[in-house]
Amino acid sequence: MYNRSSSMMVSSMIKSSKATSTGPDEITIEVNTAHQGSDDMEGQLITSSFPQLIGQAIKSEKLGQELLDSGVKFNLKIYGADGRVIADEAIDQNKLKGTTQQDLSSIASGNATSSQLNSVLEVFNKNLPMEDKATGTKVISIKADENKNIVYTTEVPESYQKMLEMDGAEQIIKDEMLRMPQIRQIFSKTEALGVKNLKYLYTDVKGKVIKEITITKEDLK
Repeated sequence: MYNRSSSMMVSSMIKSSKATSTGPDEITIEVNTAHQGSDDMEGQLITSSFPQLIGQAIKSEKLGQELLDSGVKFNLKIYGADGRVIADEAIDQNKLKGTTQQDLSSIASGNATSSQLNSVLEVFNKNLPMEDKATGTKVISIKADENKNIVYTTEVPESYQKMLEMDGAEQIIKDEMLRMPQIRQIFSKTEALGVKNLKYLYTDVKGKVIKEITITKEDLK
């Protein structure tokens, strides 16, 4: 059942997956990914979104739903490129109760709503605020807005504010960001979630926006 439907989830990130019966009421699903372990954002996206997508694959077939209804537990093991376990999670009827079939289908097809995207991004916000000791800047939040843009809000010190307010500062900063491989990686990792653009809001300590910079996929061309 799962081995047939899992072919729908083949991507550059998922190398292979299989399901085997490991007990009377237990099925183990093993997913091998191309995750190298050095990209924290990629790892977080895998561990936060893959269980939902795999839950969708299970529920999408009549037999899968029947197994869930009968109390069968699916043990999900996700492996990195080096064979290391990066996620070990159980999926059962209770686990999937909070998310509707429509929600899961939307995420899987790249048509997730802003609230669904924020559910995925919540794992990053748990580790915030995060301060760069060298510059004094502090990432306050990472959210999805109503247009499915990922919005990074960063609090900056007064010395940084003066630099942001200089003529031409926006283009200089944007050009520098476009040279960073991380920007291209963020787009490639979030494309399946329907993300449109990346927006960076720089604020003072009171939350007043000093500068807003938007990066689109077209900017990378």
